[in-house]
Amino acid sequence: MTAKEQFLTNQQRYQPLILPQRFSDEEMVRDWTLNRRDCQMVNKYRKQYRMGVAIQLCAMRLYGRFLNQLSDLSSRVVSYLSSQLDLPPALTVDVPEREATLLEHRNNILKYLGFRRFDVKVEGDLDRWVEAQAHQGLLPDELFHRAERYLLLNRIVLPGPTTIERQIVRICNQVHAQLFEQVFEQMSPELREAIDDLLQTSGGNQRTYFNQLKEYPPAAKISSLKRYLERYDNLVATGINAFEEKLIDTTFLHYLYRLTKRYSAKDMKRFKDHKLYALMVCFLLESRKILLDHLVKMHDQYMTELCRQTKNSHDKKHKEFRKRQKKAIDAVLDTTDVLLEWPEEEPLYKQDLWQRIDQKHLLVSIDDLRIFKRLEERGYCDLLLTRYPSLRKYFADFIRLPFEVAKGSGPLIKAIQIVQQLDNGDLKKLPETTPIAFIPRELRRSLKDQGGSINRNVWEMGLALAMKDALRSGDLYLPQSKQHVSFGDLTLNEPNWDETRQTVYTELQQPPPHEVRAVISAQFHDSVSEAKKRFGLDNFAEINNGRLKLKRDDKLDVPDKVSRLQKVIDAHMPTIRIEQLLIEVDKMTHYSRHFVPIQHHQSRPKAFYKSLMAAIISQATNLGVVSMSA
Repeated sequence: MTAKEQFLTNQQRYQPLILPQRFSDEEMVRDWTLNRRDCQMVNKYRKQYRMGVAIQLCAMRLYGRFLNQLSDLSSRVVSYLSSQLDLPPALTVDVPEREATLLEHRNNILKYLGFRRFDVKVEGDLDRWVEAQAHQGLLPDELFHRAERYLLLNRIVLPGPTTIERQIVRICNQVHAQLFEQVFEQMSPELREAIDDLLQTSGGNQRTYFNQLKEYPPAAKISSLKRYLERYDNLVATGINAFEEKLIDTTFLHYLYRLTKRYSAKDMKRFKDHKLYALMVCFLLESRKILLDHLVKMHDQYMTELCRQTKNSHDKKHKEFRKRQKKAIDAVLDTTDVLLEWPEEEPLYKQDLWQRIDQKHLLVSIDDLRIFKRLEERGYCDLLLTRYPSLRKYFADFIRLPFEVAKGSGPLIKAIQIVQQLDNGDLKKLPETTPIAFIPRELRRSLKDQGGSINRNVWEMGLALAMKDALRSGDLYLPQSKQHVSFGDLTLNEPNWDETRQTVYTELQQPPPHEVRAVISAQFHDSVSEAKKRFGLDNFAEINNGRLKLKRDDKLDVPDKVSRLQKVIDAHMPTIRIEQLLIEVDKMTHYSRHFVPIQHHQSRPKAFYKSLMAAIISQATNLGVVSMSA
């Protein structure tokens, strides 16, 4: 097993069992309670070793392993076990110094609990079980936890984590080898040649295309967008789209992608052909999804940054001309006053007007007003269109990605097809039926010229913005991507269900519909029989005539002294009103500050604090807001 095939962390590998220092009351009762037979078994040992035997007995029953260190065990567990065994309080747990004595104690515990050691026979059984699970597409890390659970349910002492890890890796390698052969047989010769090229350096580049596909994208700029669009085109050119992806489970595909990503091109060439090409196919299939996700994210980032820069420029320019238009309005008002005050019987000549008004200042003021008017009406659109040439550097390739739309978004996909036809030369101009419903409000005033024709620059800029929003909402998606897929692909829709209906029962290990009642009934009776065997070791409950009977009210024995003490404490506890308690808790935690008004509503209503307390109490006591407001 190579280092790259290991899936456990160092902590899981070398510190398999670490107990917490705090246990809840339920955990204490469930995991560390000794029944009558347990106490009889523990009391057979010397008093100084009883605590250690009790701890190891509970640990083996709960975890399937003995504890190596008892010194750092929670003091609450030690105290709880001491009270059950009537042992005096102790700060340490004594264990036998002789190895033979310690081994004898552990063997007796295993015999008492009915546990077996992990031997060759158990290893063979586990091999067959792991192989059956691996054929269902389970991954090694999930198989590890299931294997531990399988051994524990069969009362087998769990071996070291590395033992199970090596066994799982060995079996998974065998199962995966069979899958690799199936994938290899499905591959075309052209795809194999393309994979060979991906693992070679070319064109003076020191890095292979295989290594380039592992990179995380940089900031969304024109150069990076064009580079990643080129990578996607090169990836599609390998012929990976023709491969039948359904042959490999989605989760297993991602696992093989992560595994392949750890290797270099040099490491990949050391594998046999079946494994090499199968891993590369999985890597390319997953890389295609990730590349599309990166491209969508980069387009979103670029358009968001484009709008942000445009808005900042517009706000800056608007602020500048807003100050100038105030002075311009004063100049126009002064001119208007002169015209209104001019005597009606006297003719008005320009030279007379220019004697009263500064001609140059008036003309500049009129220009400022016209600029401010256009800035108000179309300023944002004009500034946005100055960036259209930069957008076209990558948008012509971006729009050729395999987009699809959800129901109700037909105009968007039609617009994408129109742009593709314009770029291909199939159309010379935008047709009259060009959809415009998706154009943002800020661009609508400039969308058409005086002749009524649609401005392609404005329309295409609006399309780019609409695609950004539609990709976010899911109205526009890429079926081959990982994150931006149709909502139906995330659920079991009708077409997928019709395809998988015949095999889903076998894959999920579920009985056919006509056998469900019989299988559930048989499983129930088997579970009852197994539980009945275990109830013989329990002094809290039993099954009598097919019914569950409790021998006492609580599994934990509560002495009479504790009950009397509890009543005394309750009698001396001060009474407190609920609203006063809520106020005191609020003073310590300040939870009321997290109750904020709903958007678009006023900041806070009158008597907010009292209303909040009343609302909380009404919900907690199930009285309702109407009753509390009375």
